[in-house]
Amino acid sequence: MVMDYNKKIRPGDDQSVAVQINVSFNLGAIQEFDEVNGKYAVIGFFRITWYDSRMTWNPLDYNDTKTMLFSEDDIWKPTIVITNPFSKIEKIGKDFMTVRYSSNGFAYWTPGEILISSCSVDITYFPFDEQICTIRLMAWGTSSNEIVLQSFSDINLNYYTEHGSWKINSASAKSIVDGSIGLSFIDMSISMKRRPGFYVVNIVLPVIFLMVLNACVFVLPPDSGERVSYAITVLLAIAVFLTLIGDNLPKTSEPMSLLSYFLMFGLVFSSLICFCTILCLRLQLKDKNRHIPSFLKRLVLCCRRDKPRTEREWSIILNNASNRPNSNVNGNESFTTNDRNDVSWNHICLTLNTIFLWVSFGGISFSALLFFVIVTKSI
Repeated sequence: MVMDYNKKIRPGDDQSVAVQINVSFNLGAIQEFDEVNGKYAVIGFFRITWYDSRMTWNPLDYNDTKTMLFSEDDIWKPTIVITNPFSKIEKIGKDFMTVRYSSNGFAYWTPGEILISSCSVDITYFPFDEQICTIRLMAWGTSSNEIVLQSFSDINLNYYTEHGSWKINSASAKSIVDGSIGLSFIDMSISMKRRPGFYVVNIVLPVIFLMVLNACVFVLPPDSGERVSYAITVLLAIAVFLTLIGDNLPKTSEPMSLLSYFLMFGLVFSSLICFCTILCLRLQLKDKNRHIPSFLKRLVLCCRRDKPRTEREWSIILNNASNRPNSNVNGNESFTTNDRNDVSWNHICLTLNTIFLWVSFGGISFSALLFFVIVTKSI
């Protein structure tokens, strides 16, 4: 049958008519997706069919044989390549694979392949990001006037094995004929959604817990002598933790991941907590007889439940920085004989501790909530 067959000539009695190559892809698994280098690899097999009038026969003449297998070296087949490969251009199919022909001249070729292509990655919303990778196929060395690639179905997922890190949202394939350059393409696009559980449990939540733990430094008594060492220890723990998780974060600068900004915010926030802790201890150890600014007195009194109600009461306290607990000023004993109305550096330190504590908790809650709201907006 193949004695007078010339595999260098494409099928078709009329060479002015393009050969229709029908292509469909069955996805088996996602082998690799390297966000840093933009490498995307999938495993699957194709179903490629075409018609060759030279390969027809009467089954009765061949012992009622209706289909035959031929080696790729013996017959013509299209040279299909990936036009956006990651490293090098290689044709689809191996030499050991065979092509099945029916007696009516239709060829059926099912090459299995690992498709490795480049993919542009947008990690802005990592680890809640969604990526779309496209693998483009073309018939190498031919124009659209000679061979037309036709996708007769979307990517088949019946044989797909679920990936641990990615969930496929959609998979499609479409045919493109570019008349300006005279080429025929097939674009196979796969939309994937990252499974964020690993990164949330191992990166995001530990950082939030460390930030909360660092804010708890304002609960420690100032006289304990361990506040600064505690704050710096937690700060170093966050810094070491960020170093350890650096390998799990995409190393790209454009665009930057919002998670990277959140982690940097956690480091800066913990540094500010250390600074506020040192400031409070500085005020705690000031000389008791040193003048206290009026705005600090007002800050302390505003945080008290028994704060003065009238202007006269305000003036009595603010004009007596050195009031003793049992002194009587203008007969207003309710404010001059009560220790709670004697503003000292110790009171200022305690008030600032309370303010910094609630501000820290508020800042942590707001930043964490804002981060999750922004990165999950596409879900």
